[in-house]
Amino acid sequence: MTTHSIIESIRALPAGWNPSGSLNLQVIDRLYKCAAGAENSAETGCGKSTLALSHAAKKHLVFACEAFPGDDPEEHSLNKVRKSELLNVGACQFVIGTTQTTLPAFNFDRRFDLVLLDGPHGFPFPELEYYYFYPHIRKGGWLVIDDIQIPGVAQMVDILKKDRMFSLQYVVRTTAFFRRTDSPLFSPTGDGWWEQGYNKRYGYSVRHVQLGLRPRIFVQGLMRRISALRG
Repeated sequence: MTTHSIIESIRALPAGWNPSGSLNLQVIDRLYKCAAGAENSAETGCGKSTLALSHAAKKHLVFACEAFPGDDPEEHSLNKVRKSELLNVGACQFVIGTTQTTLPAFNFDRRFDLVLLDGPHGFPFPELEYYYFYPHIRKGGWLVIDDIQIPGVAQMVDILKKDRMFSLQYVVRTTAFFRRTDSPLFSPTGDGWWEQGYNKRYGYSVRHVQLGLRPRIFVQGLMRRISALRG
């Protein structure tokens, strides 16, 4: 299938095709373009994005849940994706279960050209997904985060915007597209919080913590938040 026919076929699906909600078609189009010709892509959650990415990348890894008790199995997103004629079955590997349990147990034996995080959105689950994926995104690869209108997810995006490893390239509707830079990997087993841009913007250093001090810019921001809460 050509790029045009894939996107048009997905566009023709009913609006309520995925009862859990679907990515905007502009987002799916951008996803497809970013992943086109990629060796490996991955996502948490599944839906129309899975259909598109199964054609864009040579191998696509999907972490998704089966229907929960009380859900209609026939309307569940995983079943609808697997039964869709638009799915390139041969390109897909499905890892079934909640990402809170499947990601820690998965053997990450490949580098990813694109990773879409669209699993559970409650804190700290987006951060957990990020933790297990970020060491395996190749330099120049894409990290895509959906539903950035949710405050907890938005905060993670704010942190990544200050991170040297990632550069925000696009925001399409409520989806952020980051590109992995050439900066060295932040150790997933170390600490080094004082090296991270989000902490540096407040003027924090190891010395401040050791002495129990707070930089002026942090105190000023804290006082503004307290005043706002008091009304």
